[in-house]
Amino acid sequence: MRTATLVICTVALFATGATVQAAVPIVTNVVASQQVSSKFVDIYYDVFDDDGDTLKIRVEISDNGGNLYSVPAFSFTGDIGEGITPGANKYILWDAGTDWDGEYSDQMRVKVIAVDAQGLPGLEWGNEIPPGGFLMGQDGGAEGSGPSRHVNIPWSYWLSKYEIRNDQYADFLNTALVAGEVWRDGTTYVRSFAGKYVGVPADQVLVTLGDVRDIIWNVNNFEVSEDRTNFPVRVTWYGAIAFAQHYGYDLPTEAEWEKAARGPDHDDEDEHQVYPWGDLIVNGNANYYSSGDPWTYAGGTYTGYRNTSPSGYYDGNQTPFGPDMANAYGLYDLVGNVCEWTRTVWANSIESYQQQESLAAPNNSLTGTSNYRVARGGCWISGYTSSGSAYSKHLKIYERLQEWRYNDSGYSSSRPDMGFRVIRRDVP
Repeated sequence: MRTATLVICTVALFATGATVQAAVPIVTNVVASQQVSSKFVDIYYDVFDDDGDTLKIRVEISDNGGNLYSVPAFSFTGDIGEGITPGANKYILWDAGTDWDGEYSDQMRVKVIAVDAQGLPGLEWGNEIPPGGFLMGQDGGAEGSGPSRHVNIPWSYWLSKYEIRNDQYADFLNTALVAGEVWRDGTTYVRSFAGKYVGVPADQVLVTLGDVRDIIWNVNNFEVSEDRTNFPVRVTWYGAIAFAQHYGYDLPTEAEWEKAARGPDHDDEDEHQVYPWGDLIVNGNANYYSSGDPWTYAGGTYTGYRNTSPSGYYDGNQTPFGPDMANAYGLYDLVGNVCEWTRTVWANSIESYQQQESLAAPNNSLTGTSNYRVARGGCWISGYTSSGSAYSKHLKIYERLQEWRYNDSGYSSSRPDMGFRVIRRDVP
């Protein structure tokens, strides 16, 4: 056994934080060194946030000059985890002898990461969706040709431009794990702690891990597997709402999602479009069963579990060729690719939806007793049914995903293969 676990660390600085209506936490002056004749490492840093928010702090350690931050490092005490106030000369003690005994490197790097729970770094947003009413549920053609409901949304809001990606979700998991918001159930599941997120009871599965999935546990942190970084993550409803709340966001209600998908011409005569772009769908418009793109269908056979396309893939450079498919509010993948969780509880009739949207309405409650939530936006999910033709269903704006083949029951919040996007609102 070596008497010294580490050499003195040289340090890579790192800062992260909000990008939407909030200041970004800034980490500076990171200094790390090993105590003489000891296997403890002292880590000092300064962290500032103009909003004065309490922060979530985590540490990653590299033994190869910062190429990979994969040193198993868990035994930290001090100014780490949740509820850390900004300030100078913050201190963390790492017990390297417990985590990494007998190892040595002269290429150590320490990364200190700060998040203020007021926004996700680098998240891109669509255009503002103004307050007002729209015709919800209309199935194309003139008004009255299908079940519908006039719904007024009395606030402006913004949806994330793309479906949330694997890399964004892995970063959330790493921060939430250190903050004590989630726990790892082996190398297969990430589960919730009680009381950390509204509407998420204890021990609910947030996301499934593994070599055939898109996120894996690698020694001491969550990483994206293979080249799946910019693909949409697939999680349970609990995993979606936990991510949203962690960064101070929410999931859109069913009405908010549909109004955004329809665009500004949502209530004009003969403008009740089947898809965000019109009434017809061709291969270059979206990722769906047999769409012909390289992600879902190759040589007449399924491509297996990993059949999603990258978030925002249909930007005018897709294969087969097609136009830029951002809708009128600048949003991508509103149909096809992965279905998207909403905040709304499943109900059998769209005509029962409240005419004045309210987050306090029973069907939008985060703490209701129902275990079924509405998913929207179409999907390409391996294993959805045994019939390949089913993959092309649920692509239209008005369609609500109800069934999944678990005993022919409703669509459970614990289904692990849905995507999502987040919302921020300007609620009066």
